[in-house]
Amino acid sequence: MGVGRFVRKMPERGVRRSLEVVFEWVGRRVWMGEFADETVFEREWDVLVLLDACRVDLLAEVAPEYDWLPSPEAVDAAAIDSVAGSSKEWMRRTFTPADREGLENTAYVTGNPFSAAALGDDHPLGLLDEVWRYAWDDDLGSIRPEPITDRAIAVCREGDYDRVIVHYMQPHVPFLDRPDLHAGYRPEYWGSPDSVVDPAETGLDVWGRVRRGELARDVVWEAYADNLRTGLGSVATLRRNVDGTLALSADHGNAMGELGIWGHPDTPVSSIRRVPWVELEARDEGTTVPTLDPESAADERTVDADVQDRLASLGYTE
Repeated sequence: MGVGRFVRKMPERGVRRSLEVVFEWVGRRVWMGEFADETVFEREWDVLVLLDACRVDLLAEVAPEYDWLPSPEAVDAAAIDSVAGSSKEWMRRTFTPADREGLENTAYVTGNPFSAAALGDDHPLGLLDEVWRYAWDDDLGSIRPEPITDRAIAVCREGDYDRVIVHYMQPHVPFLDRPDLHAGYRPEYWGSPDSVVDPAETGLDVWGRVRRGELARDVVWEAYADNLRTGLGSVATLRRNVDGTLALSADHGNAMGELGIWGHPDTPVSSIRRVPWVELEARDEGTTVPTLDPESAADERTVDADVQDRLASLGYTE
């Protein structure tokens, strides 16, 4: 009898859970891989799209819905290892001073607030466009992909940089169509600074909720997939408005119970470490005209939430 079947047949829940913990502990030490040594700069691309926290199997599942994506089998076969399991560490391990010469010719258009801590003012990039600073949606507790697409198209058309990285927050939580799954939301305060997730509230993390059995895994998975679809809608727009090789990837994946891990700690379990790598040919057909001006958008904002508040709304409470 296999270990998994043996554990499932244990009649006493306390003993069963104890065995599961032991199995997970051993598994993390026996089957855990390693993060990649080579960064994305070792690969050929003109525009790199990062879908934050996108699992390989998640992208493979929705791929048939898009005629510009390869088959699920091809998505799975082309997966690569990331250098990190969290956005902050991905930035730190990717944008290193050793690569300063190449980074001076790279633009980074990002919706991820970790750029504030990971990069700061003394970053080596040619351009750091922190779209989250002026286009954050306080009602959602995240940033939608459209303003990021707008800025990415503008930067690509200006042609000042050899490479452009476009970092979308989706499919990372919160789930835009299912805010109720992210328990810290306080919808009665939407539209104000209090609309962000309160880290003091219990049940904040959707992955913790599904782990504890408060949410059904298939419900969470479908919301996760819908979030990815929202991001891919903007990728479809982007690839028709930029030129060159567009690589579709992620900074890291997301665990859903593998070896007892949920979410994406900076731990090299496969579901976190493995990320998609899909190369597409993009052509600027001029179907979209960028309209977002960073300076004007920043001036017009009436709510300027703290960086930590924005990270909290994404599920980071430290």
